Amino acid sequence: MEILIAILVLGSIIVVHELGHFLSAKMFKIPVKEFAIGMGPTIFSYEGEKTLYTLRSIPLGGFVNIEGMEVGSEVENGFNTKSALQRFIVLFAGVAMNFLMAFLIIYITLLMNGKAIISEKPIVGAIISENEKRASVLIPGDEIKKINGNVISNWNDIGKTLKKVPEKNKEKIANTQILRDGKIIDEKILLNYNEKNKNYYLGITPEFKIEKYNIISGLKVSSKDFVNISSQILNGFKMLVTGKVNKEEISGPLGIIKVVGEASRGGFKTILFLMILLSINVGIFNLLPFPALDGGRIIFILLELVGIKVNKKLEERVHTAGMIILICLIIYVTSNDIFNLM
Repeated sequence: MEILIAILVLGSIIVVHELGHFLSAKMFKIPVKEFAIGMGPTIFSYEGEKTLYTLRSIPLGGFVNIEGMEVGSEVENGFNTKSALQRFIVLFAGVAMNFLMAFLIIYITLLMNGKAIISEKPIVGAIISENEKRASVLIPGDEIKKINGNVISNWNDIGKTLKKVPEKNKEKIANTQILRDGKIIDEKILLNYNEKNKNYYLGITPEFKIEKYNIISGLKVSSKDFVNISSQILNGFKMLVTGKVNKEEISGPLGIIKVVGEASRGGFKTILFLMILLSINVGIFNLLPFPALDGGRIIFILLELVGIKVNKKLEERVHTAGMIILICLIIYVTSNDIFNLM
C-alpha cells in the first residue's frame, strides 16, 4: 500500500509537469505525437484525434512527444517553426504547472486548516510521547525560566543552553527552574539523546495557536510560505553542487518512493506536505540551466530573444551530451538507492 501511495504521489507530480507542456503545445497548435504516463512498454493506449495517449509499464516518469523539435524537421506547425516566445512558454509550462500545483496545495490546506503559529515563549506545549518517562516532571503550560542557572528568555534559548549542560557518565541532567500556576518549581530532568544528530534534548514541543485566513489574506501567507520552501530547496541544491551533501543523502526514484511510502504512515497531511516539496523540487530541477533539461533549452531561447542565434545542430549536440550525463546520473543515484536499501 505504501509503495502504491508513493507511486501515485510521484506520478501525479510528473503528469502535472508533462500536462503543462502538452496543454501549451496544443494552445499554439503544435502537433503532439504522444502523451505518455510512465516509461517502458505500453500496457494501454488510446488513439486521440491527433495524439496517442499511453500508459506504460514502469510507473516512473512520463513524457510528451512534441513534434518538430529535431534539427531540420519539416513538420507543419512544428515546435521549431514557432516564435521564440511561444517556444519559451511551452518549455516553461511544465515547471509553471509544478509550482502552481505546490502553491494550490499550500493555499487550499491553509484555508481549510489554518496555520500553526508557534509561540517564541519558552512554554511547554506538549510532551513527545516517546519521552514521557524522562520529561514526566514537565506538563503542558509550564514556563521554563532557567536551565543550570542560565536565564531562558525564549524557546531558542532552551536548545542553546542544553548544549552547555555538562555530561556525566554519558548522561546530562538539567537543573530546571519552572513557573507553574504562579509558583516557581525546581526540577532535575534527565535529557534524551539523539544518536543520529548526536545531541541532547528535553522532548517537548512549544505552544502554538491555529490562525485562520480568508481568501485574500490566505494568498499573501501562501505566497510567503511558497517562497520560503523554495528558498530552502534552492539552498539544498546549492549544497549539493558545492559538495556539502554526502552521497548517502542523495536519493533517486527508488529512494524517493521509500521516503514517500514511509511518510504516508504519518497521514494525509504528511503526504500533502511531501507533494509540495517534491513538486517544487521537480520544478526547480527542470529549471536548472543544464543541457537537455527545460532550463538548458530555455537558455538557448533567451539568447535568441536578445539577438544571439546559436547553430541548431550545435545546440542539439549540447542537449544530447547533457542527456547522456543525466542518464549516467540517474544510474548513479539509483545504484546509490539500492545500496542504501540493502
